[in-house]
Amino acid sequence: MEITVILSQENETLPKAELIARLETLDINYEIIEEYLGLIQLEVDAGIDDIVELGSHLSYSHEILQTIEKTTPDELEKAVETIDWKEFVKGSFKVRVKKMNQGSVHRNSLERTIGAYIKKTSQQPVSLENAEYTIKLVFTDPVQVVNEHKEVSTVKYNKIMITSLIIKQDKKHFFDTKPHKRPYFHPGSMSPKLACCMVNLAHVHEHDVVLDPFCGTGGILIEAGLRNTTIIGSDIEKHMVEGTKLNLAHEGITNFNIMWEDVRKLEFDEVVDAVAMDPPYGISTTLGGDDTKQLYNEALIAISKHLKLNGYICMASPHYIDLYEVIKGTDLQIIQQHSIRMHKSLTRIITVLIKKG
Repeated sequence: MEITVILSQENETLPKAELIARLETLDINYEIIEEYLGLIQLEVDAGIDDIVELGSHLSYSHEILQTIEKTTPDELEKAVETIDWKEFVKGSFKVRVKKMNQGSVHRNSLERTIGAYIKKTSQQPVSLENAEYTIKLVFTDPVQVVNEHKEVSTVKYNKIMITSLIIKQDKKHFFDTKPHKRPYFHPGSMSPKLACCMVNLAHVHEHDVVLDPFCGTGGILIEAGLRNTTIIGSDIEKHMVEGTKLNLAHEGITNFNIMWEDVRKLEFDEVVDAVAMDPPYGISTTLGGDDTKQLYNEALIAISKHLKLNGYICMASPHYIDLYEVIKGTDLQIIQQHSIRMHKSLTRIITVLIKKG
């Protein structure tokens, strides 16, 4: 099946990396066909149920659509008429236009015209409120110009993807699980969206044992726990440990072990499949009097003892800490890094590491 994925454009590299990591975790074979700003097309060896599972835990992908046909604005009408709509529309439907990069498109007239044609040929009703199927025309591959004020505008599109919606991001989840809505809140807590992304980058599978040794208020562990995993957490501050327990229980998560302990002294019997963590670096947190670089090195050595071979670690760190220096002498390798600008003086680096023998 060929799919079109609408990616978030709030970060340059994270959305694609998260998507690829999730495909790998679910053992879905894929081939990237084309990429445009905010959009990626792939051929996948998967059924609809697999794609629904893929999309159900992605934080930086807005929609996953089945690609029906690819065409140009000039050939759109002809392309629509060559499609056997009875194959793709088997109930009530609606047509929607999606413009990448905010170009000018006659959205309403296109939706009405093409909707009328599909209604006639599929013999299915249009439903704008409760449609069973959403046919989406995605305008992409834009031609852009820059004016004398250095403002960029899209003057036309070269390509249209005719698609059918498979799954749309559940924005309500990220809204409902915002840190300040939990029973225990502490300033500086990670957003649910980034926590979810980090769990994906750590290649977390259902039934995995997942560790966050700097659990704070439990944001990362919540996202891991919602995947039907066993979660282990620790923090050097007791109030954080108790707060995490409250927050996990609030989300209905019960399969956890949260310890009041320094990461470097952690002891437990389980072999860890994946690690996702946001270690402290002096902003709204305590380092227990230790140097940040030293803490990271000692923490990674301790964590690696519990991590399975070829297991992944996804961690956040400040830009001024060189993790290539930190991991010297360990059995860990950095496989990718991504930057998130937080404010003028801080960029957060999201690093994915793997344990090698």
